[in-house]
Amino acid sequence: MTDEKVFTISELATMFDISSRTIRYYEEIGMLTSENRDSLTKQRSYTNRERRRLKMILRGKKLGFSLQEIKEMIDLYELNPEGEAEKSRIIAFADSKLKEIEEQIMQLQMLREDILTYKEKYENSRVKT
Repeated sequence: MTDEKVFTISELATMFDISSRTIRYYEEIGMLTSENRDSLTKQRSYTNRERRRLKMILRGKKLGFSLQEIKEMIDLYELNPEGEAEKSRIIAFADSKLKEIEEQIMQLQMLREDILTYKEKYENSRVKT
């Protein structure tokens, strides 16, 4: 038997500054798994592996990936972290997200230019009156 650190749901929630409900949701959709609950307290417990998975989930969300994309990337990585096919698929996710971000940046730049044009137009019309 190993003496692996086990975390309660409230410890993980505090550690990552998220709600216990968020952790339960990730468990409901199959992204996390709790260990057998304590028979008296019914308290969920999570291994260090699940803590790492939660950290990857939250990092993926911060980077703008969908939960489905994050789940697939984590599953690929855990299946074979050194596999070329797995790495290629994860790189494809990153390339797709970068393309999406670049398109959003272009749209925001165009929106910025439109706003500046209208702002200048209204400022000029205000000065003439």
